[in-house]
Amino acid sequence: MRKLTFIELFGVPGGMSLGFKLAGMKPVGALDIYEPGIETYRKNFPDVREENVVCEDASSSNVVEKFQKITSLKKGDINIIIGGPPCQGFSTMGRIKMASLVKNGQRNGNSDARFINDKRNHLYKSFIRFVGKFKPKAIVMENVLGMVSYKNGSVVKQIKEDFEKIGYPNVDSKVLNALDYGVPQSRKRIFFVATKTNKPITWPKETHFGKIGRKQTSQKVKYQTTVWDAIGDLPILKLPEKNSKVRHSEKKYKRDPACEYQKMMRGENDTVENNVTRWHREKDIEVFRNMSPGSRWCELSNADRKKIGYSDDSFEDKWKRLPINSHSWTVTSHLHKDGYMYIHPRQNRTISVREAARLQSFPDSFVFYGSRSAQFKLIGNAVPPLLSMAVAKHVKKLIV
Repeated sequence: MRKLTFIELFGVPGGMSLGFKLAGMKPVGALDIYEPGIETYRKNFPDVREENVVCEDASSSNVVEKFQKITSLKKGDINIIIGGPPCQGFSTMGRIKMASLVKNGQRNGNSDARFINDKRNHLYKSFIRFVGKFKPKAIVMENVLGMVSYKNGSVVKQIKEDFEKIGYPNVDSKVLNALDYGVPQSRKRIFFVATKTNKPITWPKETHFGKIGRKQTSQKVKYQTTVWDAIGDLPILKLPEKNSKVRHSEKKYKRDPACEYQKMMRGENDTVENNVTRWHREKDIEVFRNMSPGSRWCELSNADRKKIGYSDDSFEDKWKRLPINSHSWTVTSHLHKDGYMYIHPRQNRTISVREAARLQSFPDSFVFYGSRSAQFKLIGNAVPPLLSMAVAKHVKKLIV
């Protein structure tokens, strides 16, 4: 039986693509503007023709035509279009920034009544245009949780209406938490699925559960993956020298995998790449030593806080040490600026690129390219492959 095909828009490094591939589908193209992500996608999906991984500005008016000309893909070649178009204005940070601009008179407080017509959301509009051009059997779109509550839920309603207008009347949305599907972090995102048929859209059931307050009812019950489940087997790291650039990051594992998650992440690998971390000031390291696993900035002594010198108001939550026997909080792209929200639970440093990737459920065979900062950014913006795979399996049932 011929595999279902898909393209991913705005999706580098390819977390969503990897999930769909693990579910038995075939990637045939991708589009993004971030060059380190394009390189990462190409090298991790070598079966996709290099020219089909297109580096173009999706906001340009003719991007769909450019993509079609470069890839030679046409209607009928693509069964599913997946992606997460970055949309401004309804993330928590977006709303804070917008409120500030309105307050300072830099932007009018009134906005267009239609989400798709808001100029800030041009990438979403491009997503719709791609669907209209290639007419896939199904659409899968992922976005931030803030979309659900923005304007009392009107944006979610409008997106469903937009899908219906372009020929996809069977549309549904649901908030899913990656933690419930084996990913070692709490990460809630809204997913939209739309098809042309009336076959009921179903959503994946949770596969992993919290231990607290739960009775052991079956030997087959899987518990939520902890931070230590995710990263406990990775080699101990020394801090790099200040301003150093890592040229080669491949390292051998120093211990055997201690749990199923570690076995899954390693696969057939004997070595691990991207296991590089940042240089830290000596006074930062001193404060790290005084932080217990799971603790945060506001719990530090006055002496430690004064040592660092940041304002308590602005940095109440900015320093966090990851727990050992619980899951991580959401891994975000802020990692590319600094890692103080993700301090290693046992080593006095912030997490490495590979440790961040493990928290996102990227296997060790998936190698990231570009600068260390670019790699952190790619990981923070990605859809966890295990979550994507869970969604993909249900989408597959809708169209086969």
